[in-house]
Amino acid sequence: MAHPSGQLGHFLPYLLGRQLRAVFWPGAGEGRAATLLLSLIAVAYALALGYSLNHTAILSAGTLPMLLAGINTMLFVTVLLADFLPSYRAVQRPLPEPLPVSARLNAVTAFVLDLVSVRRGLLLLFVLVVLLVAPAFWRPLGLSLLVWLSAAAVSFNLRLLLSVGRWRHPLFWLNLLCLGAAAVWLSQEFDVTAGPLAYWAAVLAVGGPLLLWAAALYLVAPCFSARYMPDQAESSSAEGRWLGRLSPEWKMYLRRTRPALLTAVGFKVLMMGWSAYMVYDSGISSAKSVLYLPLLPVLSFTYVNNNLLGYLWTATTDELERLGLTGQLLRRYLRLAGTVVLVDCLLSAVLLLAVFPRSMWPLLGLLPLAGSALMALGIWGSFWKAKPIVKKIDFSTMRNNSSKLISICSVGLAAALYLMPWWWARVALALVVTLSALVPVRRILSNHGPTRRQLWHRLMHA
Repeated sequence: MAHPSGQLGHFLPYLLGRQLRAVFWPGAGEGRAATLLLSLIAVAYALALGYSLNHTAILSAGTLPMLLAGINTMLFVTVLLADFLPSYRAVQRPLPEPLPVSARLNAVTAFVLDLVSVRRGLLLLFVLVVLLVAPAFWRPLGLSLLVWLSAAAVSFNLRLLLSVGRWRHPLFWLNLLCLGAAAVWLSQEFDVTAGPLAYWAAVLAVGGPLLLWAAALYLVAPCFSARYMPDQAESSSAEGRWLGRLSPEWKMYLRRTRPALLTAVGFKVLMMGWSAYMVYDSGISSAKSVLYLPLLPVLSFTYVNNNLLGYLWTATTDELERLGLTGQLLRRYLRLAGTVVLVDCLLSAVLLLAVFPRSMWPLLGLLPLAGSALMALGIWGSFWKAKPIVKKIDFSTMRNNSSKLISICSVGLAAALYLMPWWWARVALALVVTLSALVPVRRILSNHGPTRRQLWHRLMHA
């Protein structure tokens, strides 16, 4: 049956149902198990928070406002970054161009489908369960739901404007203004004595993106068609031209690892910013338990460089087949991982000098110690615990892309180097771990037969 122009029957419920099943109930059994486990964890945390809200007498003075402020901050940041990390996700038309559906209706459909993701779904489940357990707090929790929706709206608005090539549009800069208001509000929400600026910043941060979404639907959505959207082939060719300036090994490395490396950089900047805020607000001891993770180059190893040969498994197996286990593989690891560690440490040094007090500047001495020790652990992981990465890299699989044992050792080493009070013990630990790499290095340079066969078996028969 034909439908009027701009309509296509009941396609939205069908697309929404298919998206919900694909995201929250995938075909693979392990995917379903992971979704159920994450849902149970979210419900458990929500029940614990709801119990605490119902028994505020057990909380110390000033804890409740800080708790509610932390929930809003976590919701806004996580929902906002869900489409930017580990990689940018452009807004695409859910229905192809020839179908008789208007660009506006396509934009509304894209927004509804855009809300369906694991991270957003778990956060929404968390807030709803807390609301069911502690209905007396319906006002602050209702605000949390609006924060969730507002962060999703500002993310969609920015990506929609970028997708149709309208980054110079006033709506783009108004959305950035709302992001600035959200930063002001969320930073002052932890201050009990915050003035009227925090109130108006909250109004702009929560209500602004929703109004701008309606404005974008009226002003920008008519351009949500192939006529105005940039050609994906041109975008990919521009990306190819950028990568074409690099050497073949760097081109192959960045094509495989860029989402994971961008996630590590984003997490580093956010966590160091948060740690700096905690240091100035509550003292150095408040950030002591978390600063080691973004300060030291741990994330690039747990995500990528502890399994560097697994990311480059095709080139590695080709070289193993032609030449065997030679120093070329080791030099490739040192060139790629060493450059990433150097950039990571330079970024940490700049952030530490820029946003932390002078009394914490001696921590710069940890960077070369951690860099050399983590490089050694990366050699152990890449040559002894390698596994091929053949699937598309995304946030849900990155933590499984390297050996859990080597990743735990990397995090434990970074924590030990940061938390130990004696510099001589830090130097001794880093030296012992770095020298331990002499064992695999000697076997690699001598083309050790069992090591070569083990690496080949891991990469080809995993």
